[in-house]
Amino acid sequence: MFVKKHRSRFGLRRATIMTQTVVFGSMVGVGVAALAVDTGLMFTAKSELQNAADAAALAAASQLGASGNVSAAALAEAASLAGANKIAGSSGQMIGTDMVLGHATYDSSTGKYTFNANTTPHDAVQITLRRDQNVTDGPVSLAFGKLVGVQGAKMTASATAIVVPRDIAVVVDLSGSMNDDSEFRHYKNYSSETGTGDRPGVKINIEDVWRSLSCAKGNNGVGNGIDPAPPGNPSNYNDQPGTGPGSPNSQGGNPSPGASPTGPGGTCGGPRWGWMTGWGNAIVLGSYTPVGDPGLYYIPKSSTCSDADVTTNLTEAGYSSAERSALLSGSNDSSTTYYRNRVKVLLGLAGWRSKKSGGKYNGGPGNGDNKVDSNEVYQQVAFPYPGGSWDGYIDYMTNTSEMRNTDGDFRYRYGLKTLTNYFLEKLNNKDSCADLNNAPEMPLKSVKDAVQTLVTTINELQSDDHMSLEIFATTGRHEVDLKTPGPGESLSSVLQVIPSTLNQRQAGHYDSTTNAGGGLDKAITELMSSRARSSAKKCIFFLSDGKPNVDQNNTYVGNSAASAVAWGVDRATYAAEHGMVVYTVGVGNDANDGFLQQLAEIGGGEYFFADNAPDPATGQPMYVAQLQQIFQTLGGKRPVRLIK
Repeated sequence: MFVKKHRSRFGLRRATIMTQTVVFGSMVGVGVAALAVDTGLMFTAKSELQNAADAAALAAASQLGASGNVSAAALAEAASLAGANKIAGSSGQMIGTDMVLGHATYDSSTGKYTFNANTTPHDAVQITLRRDQNVTDGPVSLAFGKLVGVQGAKMTASATAIVVPRDIAVVVDLSGSMNDDSEFRHYKNYSSETGTGDRPGVKINIEDVWRSLSCAKGNNGVGNGIDPAPPGNPSNYNDQPGTGPGSPNSQGGNPSPGASPTGPGGTCGGPRWGWMTGWGNAIVLGSYTPVGDPGLYYIPKSSTCSDADVTTNLTEAGYSSAERSALLSGSNDSSTTYYRNRVKVLLGLAGWRSKKSGGKYNGGPGNGDNKVDSNEVYQQVAFPYPGGSWDGYIDYMTNTSEMRNTDGDFRYRYGLKTLTNYFLEKLNNKDSCADLNNAPEMPLKSVKDAVQTLVTTINELQSDDHMSLEIFATTGRHEVDLKTPGPGESLSSVLQVIPSTLNQRQAGHYDSTTNAGGGLDKAITELMSSRARSSAKKCIFFLSDGKPNVDQNNTYVGNSAASAVAWGVDRATYAAEHGMVVYTVGVGNDANDGFLQQLAEIGGGEYFFADNAPDPATGQPMYVAQLQQIFQTLGGKRPVRLIK
């Protein structure tokens, strides 16, 4: 019995000890598990809070280029991003003092940025997000912490983001098509070069182009010493026939606005030549026609000229009835030379020493017949520009041209309108007609204004962006280096060289075809040069009508030919592979959106479309204002990144 009782007591004690151990061990295990759960929850919450702070800092930094109240915009964007991120099921929150604006300085020796709080220019921002007693949601709730009296975990997370300075290569299309929206080829519905059928015309500004030309280059038909001298050329009285002697009111030329019209502010208006002295009818989109325009003389080849103004001019100039009859007749236009000579006389660009009895001139080599021989052309007005000639203009008005492709009624209609169009279409490069670099050629003038807006925006933001200028036509050309300001220089003055240089260029400045790949290649070369900064984001701003027609070998292959497109795509691909971002902007009434969109997609950037429809208020293409808005956006489209 004793033994039995002893064993029973022993068994009871052992069971009790084991039960206590299990209970205690279970409590410890539960505590460890609770601690593990809360630790994991805090770790996750801290990670979520930091991610939210990073996103909020980047969002705030993206607003440092905003217009208006930058601080308010940055705070609102940061708060919005913070609220959109969940930390342990509740939103991250910040208070106003949790955002600090400042300036970041770069140490090239370490490759790192330092944040300087409350220092201008503001190109960096520090954001703190919190889950503590200062915000509505309070500390992060714990699963088991309350069991031991811990109500929640207080957490904060900070992040600093900066606006990254950019090295920007501005690439501008300077092919001949950059003045098409000033020409008659686009003044009404026309056939697109993109192969998309007809496109509606735009309000062309060819009159503004004419007014921008040097008046001193003009030489109108009033050289008899009594009638006024040519506007802008006051000393030139006796270089060609002029009007009838002794008749101060007989000034010759087109009756509207006459031989000596004035422009705005008393300026000369624009240059005139011979009896091409009046601009004539205004060019109104949708209603203008060259037929019946008093500013144009109709002188058909091999047909009689019945233009009353021409007859009046010949009479006032002193030509006899027999001379007038011969000059007005087209029966002697069997050769190109005879027609050219006749037109020059009928336009007051030259006199005719016919040697007919009772003729205007006495003496000379004339033979008395009805043909205007070259040796009978007298006192011919000099052609104003080195790239053309009066014979070239007359041939242009006779043969096929882009102007006549849009409206065949321009054929044989001579005057300031069609002469200016000849300059734009045939004499557009700097060696042919340098006056055009001051002309408001469209869409190039809008591009120039937009690039100025870009520089102004960057200067206002003090964003430390550097810029180069690249252009392309038949070949790509590097025009202005990326440059860090030297001693005594400001960044604004360095950047201003870009629009100042572009303003000295004209459509077709060097040559006229379109090597889009060549322009991109020049941008890549500059952005990979020693002038580029390792700390800067590399960007390409590419402006074009998007109609490449030159391949990698600088060979013309036709508009949007496969090899020309492929060359552009190849360069955009290379740029993207080397960390460059390509933004494209379509300019002009006949832009090829598809090609430009493709380049932007490959380059990881964005395509901006500038609408070419007429503005209801001004009648001008809407891109006139939109391009400046686009470049203001691009100026403030600053990349951001975290530095802490």
